[in-house]
Amino acid sequence: MENTEYLEELLRQFNLGKGAAISAVLEKYLEKTLQIKFQRIVIAQDILKEEFVRFHETFLKIMKIYQAADQKVAMSMFSPDQLGKFIFNQGVYALCKDNYLQASEKFQEAYKINKHNVFLLIYMGIILTMRKNFYAAEKYFAEATKRDPNYDEAWFYSGENLFQAGNFNSAYECFEKTRLLNPAFNNINLRLKETKEAILRKRRGNKKDSLLRRFVKYLREAFEK
Repeated sequence: MENTEYLEELLRQFNLGKGAAISAVLEKYLEKTLQIKFQRIVIAQDILKEEFVRFHETFLKIMKIYQAADQKVAMSMFSPDQLGKFIFNQGVYALCKDNYLQASEKFQEAYKINKHNVFLLIYMGIILTMRKNFYAAEKYFAEATKRDPNYDEAWFYSGENLFQAGNFNSAYECFEKTRLLNPAFNNINLRLKETKEAILRKRRGNKKDSLLRRFVKYLREAFEK
C-alpha cells in the first residue's frame, strides 16, 4: 500500500495500527466524533471545532488511501445508524467550513434517517437562521426544546433566532431559560442585557435615548456594579 508511513500516522489518531480493517476505522472515527464533548454546537467553540474537523478529515484521508489501494469502501459498509451519524458529521463539517448549502443538504439527508436527533434539529435551525428564514428555523428549535427541555443550547439558539426576527420578548424568555439551566453559559448575561435594551427601544418606537435617559441609565448601571 502506498503512503504507508503517512497512513500509519493517520491511523494512530484513531488508536489503530497498520492493517486496520475499514470497519474498525469507521467504528473508531464515530467513537471519536461522538464523544460527550462534541455533544455541543461545535461551531461556537473554536477548539472543539478544530478538533472535530481534524478527526473528520483524518477519516476521509484514510478512506481515500484505502480506495486507492483497491480496498472496497462503500456506503454498504455502514449500518443504518452509522450512516445517519456519518451524514450528520458531514453536515457539521460543511458548516465548520462555512459551506452552508452543502451543510443544509447533508442535514436534510440525515433528517430523513433520524428525525429525533436534537443536535441535528438545532443545526438545521441555525442554517435557516443564517438564511434569515426565521419562521422555518423556529419550528426546528421548538422541536428540539420539546424533545430535550433541559438542553441549554436548544433554548439559546432559539433565542438567537427570535432576537434576529425581532421577537425580543420571546427571545428574552429563551435566554432566561438558558441562564436558569446553565448560569455559566457563555455571554448569556450579556445577551439578556442586550435583549432587554432591544425591548425598551421597541417600546419607544426605536427612538434614540434622550440625554437625560442616557444619564439615568449610566447612573443605574454604575450603582449595579
